[in-house]
Amino acid sequence: MDTFAITLVEFLIRAVRVYFTAGLIFAVLFSLLGVQRTDPGARGLAPLFRLLIIPGVSIFWPLFALRLVRGKQHPIEQTAHRQAAKFTQST
Repeated sequence: MDTFAITLVEFLIRAVRVYFTAGLIFAVLFSLLGVQRTDPGARGLAPLFRLLIIPGVSIFWPLFALRLVRGKQHPIEQTAHRQAAKFTQST
C-alpha cells in the first residue's frame, strides 16, 4: 500500500478522534453548566436528562457551542403550519 494513503488515513483517524474527544469534553461541560443558558426549560430537570443529551451534544458540539456563544434561546421554527397560522391571524 502507498505510504501517502496510509499517512492520509492515519491523519483522518486522528482528526476524528480529536473531534470526538473535544465533543465529549464539551458535552459534559455543556450538560452540567450550559444547557440552562440555551434552554430555560432544562432548569431543574433530573440528572438522567443531562446524561441522555451527552451523546447528541458530543456529535453536534460545534452547533451547540455556537448557540451558547451567541446566547440564543429556542430557535423559531418556520414550518408551513406556523406560517399559515400567522397568515390567518393577520387577516
